[in-house]
Amino acid sequence: MAKTPGGCYDLSQFQKDDSQVADIFSKIVSGGKFGYKTVIEKRKDEKRCLNCHAELQGIEKFCPECGTKTEWQKEAEKPIVLLTSEELEKKFKSGEEPESEILAYLRDRLKMPDFAAFEIINKWRREMRPAAEETKIDLNQFKG
Repeated sequence: MAKTPGGCYDLSQFQKDDSQVADIFSKIVSGGKFGYKTVIEKRKDEKRCLNCHAELQGIEKFCPECGTKTEWQKEAEKPIVLLTSEELEKKFKSGEEPESEILAYLRDRLKMPDFAAFEIINKWRREMRPAAEETKIDLNQFKG
């Protein structure tokens, strides 16, 4: 069986047409009752200029009508701000950012391997725990 570029099995050969998908979906949604027809809308997301509302293709840097920078060009020009390890540690220990966000930042933004990111988080956890007091043993209890 052929695989898609994502590595999944291509099951499109078993799907006859879109109406079959709609029929199956309507049975699932209606709890198996007959007579319900599901309408599956396929919306086309139109890209428009924020200034003059002219329709855009989505590849322009500037609107061809008014010359305004497009939304995606503004996003592409935003500087990427990277936090230092001290700033991340401070956010973690103060609870300003949830652990999951900091872990995602380490892995996704800084491209840190999972094991290294988890090791840093665990180190910060250990540092936050109060130091365990030494257990004092009274040696006099063993004297006879």
